[in-house]
Amino acid sequence: MNESLAVDFIKKLRAHQIWWDDSVREPINIKEDIPPADVETNVEISGEWKAIETEKIDHRKKIVIVDGVRRIDAHLILGDAGKSALLGEFAVGAFSLEDGKVIERIVECVIVLPPGISSSHPLSIGKAEYIPFSGGDSTEEGLYSSFIQRMRERERTLAFEFSRSGYTVIADGPLQVPFSEVGVTLGFIKSIQRYYLYGKYWDTVLSLRRGERTPIFLIRTGEDLPPKYSWYLRLKEPKYFESPFFGLVRLEAPSNLDIEYVKSLAQFAGGFLPYIISSSTLSSRAPENLAPLESLERRLRAMFHPADHIRATLRQLIAQAYEEVK
Repeated sequence: MNESLAVDFIKKLRAHQIWWDDSVREPINIKEDIPPADVETNVEISGEWKAIETEKIDHRKKIVIVDGVRRIDAHLILGDAGKSALLGEFAVGAFSLEDGKVIERIVECVIVLPPGISSSHPLSIGKAEYIPFSGGDSTEEGLYSSFIQRMRERERTLAFEFSRSGYTVIADGPLQVPFSEVGVTLGFIKSIQRYYLYGKYWDTVLSLRRGERTPIFLIRTGEDLPPKYSWYLRLKEPKYFESPFFGLVRLEAPSNLDIEYVKSLAQFAGGFLPYIISSSTLSSRAPENLAPLESLERRLRAMFHPADHIRATLRQLIAQAYEEVK
């Protein structure tokens, strides 16, 4: 797409640019974790709960960690009706523990349009080609949620491809449905933002030591989605001055797997995840952000197009579009 076509694209949308200081902010308070309608705690142990030990194993096996990173490049006001669009890019990829390196990287630029507005042509800004698609609703949060969902779909596809090839996949974040497209994939949730257990069960969670996990429980939601198996794992014990959540992560497994197999996966994950954590001297999100995750995220962000160039070119295209209208 040459410059004249990009100008025509902007004129068709009647687009204006919006900035917040030198960067474009992302909406906060968008939660991908669905609140539970019910939690079943007698899945693995029907009696009194206690911590379950795991044994260290060699992690140099057919294991990949799949993750994605994203960036919003611009918000646009379209016409005078108050509708907006979002320009952003995301990259998804996989880190092989067997090879000790990133083995897959994909980058995609998109422009999320509000319902009722469409385009069959991408918007080219420099070397970045933004593919248009319609968002769920026209609010800022709705556009951003559609942007995230697009990235999650790419992550899920990549995870399925590796699991179909015989890999065990650790996917950063909650498992995305449908499970038939996930394969043998474990969701890795490193931020404890929602409680799923209470009372004596939560006491067991907080008592975990390094390499210990809770019994498996089942999370049911009220949104016609399949339930998920889950358990907590301690990656590193907190010091006396650190939060009891320090080093605590939650994992998920699809409920269409046999429970005995899920138990073996829980022991398997506990046997290597605590030993590939990142260092606090290298990451502010240590130890919950695994060292391979840190490496993967750095490589993925390096794929983004230069933000300053994107924004400067976009300003120029918008100015040119409105100059031609005069």
